[in-house]
Amino acid sequence: MTVFALKLIALASMIVDHTGYFLGSNALVSGDVYTLLRAVGRIAFPVYAFLLVNGFQKTSDRRRYLSRLMLFAVLSQIPFTLVFASENYRSVVPSVFGLSFGFELLPYLIFILLTLAAYILLVKADISALYLALFLLVGGVRLQLFGYWFLDGSLNIFYTLSFSLAAMALLDDIVYSGKPLIKTLVPALFFTLALVLLVPNSDYGYKGFALLMALYLCRPWRGAQLAVIALWCYMEYWSPGSPQVFLLSLLSLPPILLYNGKKGPSMKLAFYAVYPLHLLALGVINMLI
Repeated sequence: MTVFALKLIALASMIVDHTGYFLGSNALVSGDVYTLLRAVGRIAFPVYAFLLVNGFQKTSDRRRYLSRLMLFAVLSQIPFTLVFASENYRSVVPSVFGLSFGFELLPYLIFILLTLAAYILLVKADISALYLALFLLVGGVRLQLFGYWFLDGSLNIFYTLSFSLAAMALLDDIVYSGKPLIKTLVPALFFTLALVLLVPNSDYGYKGFALLMALYLCRPWRGAQLAVIALWCYMEYWSPGSPQVFLLSLLSLPPILLYNGKKGPSMKLAFYAVYPLHLLALGVINMLI
């Protein structure tokens, strides 16, 4: 099974999951159907986590890979909030505007500027520096307009993936690169601060980050990665009252087991773009109904 096939499986599962959330939040399906759709959606994240670690190993430009994740984190944040902010499924109050920060504004802006300066001085001054600034800025903003939340502090899955990829790159630099200490410890310091501030608000939070890091540490051994995913799914999804959620999450294991190391057709940006586009469609529909 190729990377392309794994992406298709994860993408289909994710769309079913998000559509189920939208339908259930609008009381358009029964509770049983809602549970089933969300359970099918549990297949997606373990597959995406495996693909990220695999991509990290094979990419020729890790900085570009991370920049792309951060860009799509920014592009996806408003669509994500439109769908997943619970307040957007209640009666809205017209002509309401609100803009605030989830953190103390001045210290957080200083943190963003210092992080950006460190990145430019120690890594590179290019468009990726702008992506980093937007990534951190959007992560702290709360925006309400016409009664709908467009940014509410809950962060999309690209934030989780971005932090995980950055952690992998930092660990590789510290262990293998032989770079001067300042070029590894200073970025690690700013990364740790951002991790503490933003990851608790990201999709799957520290649990998702932990899965990705465990897969990274087990990357030479496919069997160990499969065991990690199975254990993570049990800890995350097992419930005596609804075992189907855990059982369906285990359907993420066979595709990973059958992965043959081949890439398949290259539609990288298309797979990235589907995430914000389908959320935007669901969010707009929700505003219209």
